[in-house]
Amino acid sequence: MSIKVSRRWFIGGLASYGAFGGNRVFCAHAGKFTGGKPNLTFGVVSDVHVRLGPTGEGFAKGSDTTTLIHTLEWFRDQNVDAVMIVGDIADKGLVDELQAVAGAWFKVFPDDKAPDGRHVQRLFVYGNHDYEGFNYGGYAKKIWEDETERAKHVLRTDQKANWENIFHEEYSPIMSWNVKGYAFVGGHWTADKCRGWEETGIGGVEEFFDAHRSLLDPKKPFFYFQHPHPKDTCYGSWAWGHDDGRATRALSAFPNAIAFSGHSHTTLTHDQSIWQGAFTSLGTSSLRYTGGAYAKARLPMGYENGGGAAAYDACKITGGYGSTMDGRQGMLVRVYDSHVAFTRREFVYDQSLGEDWVLPLPAAEPKPFSFAEHAKRSIAPEFPAGAALLVSRARGKNRGAAAKGTTPAVPSEEKPIFVLDFPAADAVRGGRVFDYEIVAAPKDGGGKVKRYLMADGYNMSEDNPRTHRPQTVRIAADQLPQGVKFRFAVRPVNSLGKPGRPIVSDWQQAVIAADKS
Repeated sequence: MSIKVSRRWFIGGLASYGAFGGNRVFCAHAGKFTGGKPNLTFGVVSDVHVRLGPTGEGFAKGSDTTTLIHTLEWFRDQNVDAVMIVGDIADKGLVDELQAVAGAWFKVFPDDKAPDGRHVQRLFVYGNHDYEGFNYGGYAKKIWEDETERAKHVLRTDQKANWENIFHEEYSPIMSWNVKGYAFVGGHWTADKCRGWEETGIGGVEEFFDAHRSLLDPKKPFFYFQHPHPKDTCYGSWAWGHDDGRATRALSAFPNAIAFSGHSHTTLTHDQSIWQGAFTSLGTSSLRYTGGAYAKARLPMGYENGGGAAAYDACKITGGYGSTMDGRQGMLVRVYDSHVAFTRREFVYDQSLGEDWVLPLPAAEPKPFSFAEHAKRSIAPEFPAGAALLVSRARGKNRGAAAKGTTPAVPSEEKPIFVLDFPAADAVRGGRVFDYEIVAAPKDGGGKVKRYLMADGYNMSEDNPRTHRPQTVRIAADQLPQGVKFRFAVRPVNSLGKPGRPIVSDWQQAVIAADKS
């Protein structure tokens, strides 16, 4: 694979490889934004997913450029020096989709310039949708049956030429830029199809950093971005959409590396969206929708109001959590001499997603955003004083499924259910609920049944009314203890796994096989 270094590459700072200069001390406290004028400001979004409609003309519903334009305008008004899009730009991998994104960009930043005439750098890379989205569901073939005609509309026919024609910049599989003295490196998705849990990763990334290590100033942070998550970093080893480890290996020699990745659509309200180890890694969520099905310890059963393995989904009663039209997220990054501040934002309601994450510079020990250190500082969410768990019996239909993974097929049928109602947990002293753990435990010490519910508003600002709505979960009675006394206990849990105190309710039910009511 040929790897080019663009003419914008930062050549200064030829200090020794792989170690920060200076003292390893806290220059700013994690979580406290210190203000002042930053050296560098840039916006970050991922998974824009602009999509044409089923005829290849116009935009599919909810997949136009409106949110993107609004987001770019907000970045512009924050005086950004650059904007990063971390892949999945064109949902179906079509030339016209990427052209629509370029049109949005040039509308907000004509000739790549801010209103005051400053250059604003584009930092875009391809994701899996840009690479192979035309094949998903046979989309392009349905519109253009003729192979020659179809090739004209597909980005992958010539990724390089299409990129250069649309964005008017030199393309290479791994690209690099200099923005105000800070180095950026971006890796395009070029080599393989999406594999979900275990992605192949970005070809050439290890070779690139081996070849250009002397060009990275160890006294400054530099920024690397690719679509899949670097393995064993943000969200941990369980992360959906992580690569095969090559980016992690490449970046682990650089404590000043800050990596950005997308792909999983995991919300920025999840505190594992930032990870600190040998380097720093951040998940960037999505500007299209948040992916609620992917969460540590919630698989394979998933959430009662989300996804999971088909065999578990088929038995669920609670409806799915909708996050298509809101939960559109991104971040603003400000770089100072002493720290980097990451501001998280939702762009439908224009609300903050929490206090800034502030990364001290140079890399600090202990690392404040290692999962263990972050969890120590986190505060457990709690139910409001006097909160009660109200449980009732009812009847309802399970989802049912004949999908792959369910053998035999599980029919959708009306059956006895339990309905649990409880108030939203408060953000007590900064503790924020991410999800709820529901346990049905027999009083005789038999096997517990655990289920999980995504908190309403889990992907929203704490100021959004949705985060304060009462919660309801419906669970099929045949999934719960039978013929014994048992206790329901519901705990609010934050995104780092710290639980608050439970509210409880005691119950007993007959064996379901005998229940014909």
